[in-house]
Amino acid sequence: MSEEVKQGRPVCGQCGKPAVMMIDEIPLCIDCEYKFQQSRWMVFAQNAAMYNMADRQMVAVTGMPHLSSQIDIPNAPVPPIHYNNQNVTVQGGTVGAINFGNVNDIQVNLQALTQHGEIGVADALANMTNAILETHELAEAQKNELLEQLAFLSSQATAQPQERKPGMIKSVLGAIGEGAGAIKSIADAWGAVAPLLQGHFGIG
Repeated sequence: MSEEVKQGRPVCGQCGKPAVMMIDEIPLCIDCEYKFQQSRWMVFAQNAAMYNMADRQMVAVTGMPHLSSQIDIPNAPVPPIHYNNQNVTVQGGTVGAINFGNVNDIQVNLQALTQHGEIGVADALANMTNAILETHELAEAQKNELLEQLAFLSSQATAQPQERKPGMIKSVLGAIGEGAGAIKSIADAWGAVAPLLQGHFGIG
C-alpha cells in the first residue's frame, strides 16, 4: 500500500493510485485524467471530422458554397510525465539528483510527436520515462543515463528522416535495452516502446 493511501489521501476511482484531481466528483490520478481527456478529444475529433466531410460532400453534390466554416480539430493531449505523483513542469535543472533537463527535452519532443499524429509513440515514450522516474531499483546516476538516452531517441523521432543519425540510434536502442532488462517495470515499458521506435525509424 502506498504512503499516500496510508495517510488517508484520496485514491483514483479508476485504478487506485493516489488521486490528484476530481472530475464529476470522481477522484482521478494523473494517468487516468490523461486517459479521460484523450477519450474526450477522440470523440470530438471523430465528430468534427465527420461534420467536415459531410460539409465537403454537400458542396460537391449541390455546388453550393460551404454552409459553415470547417471545424478546426485541436492537437491531441500530450501524455504526462510525473514524479512523486505530481506533473513534471520544471524547465530543466535538478530535483534531488535527477537531471530534469533531459525530462524537459523529452516533454518538448512528446508535444511535437503528438502534434504530428504520432500519439502511440508519444504515449509509449511517456510511459517509459515515468517507469524510469518511479522505480526505486535504480541509482540516480543510472536513471539520468537512461533519461539522457531516451531524450536523444525522442529528439531523433521528431527529426526529419534525412537528419537522423541511424548508427547512433541503433547504438542507443541497444544500450537502453541492456539497461532496462533487469527491472521488470522498465523492461515492460521498453518492450512496448522499442518496436514502435524501430518502426518509426525504419529499423528492422
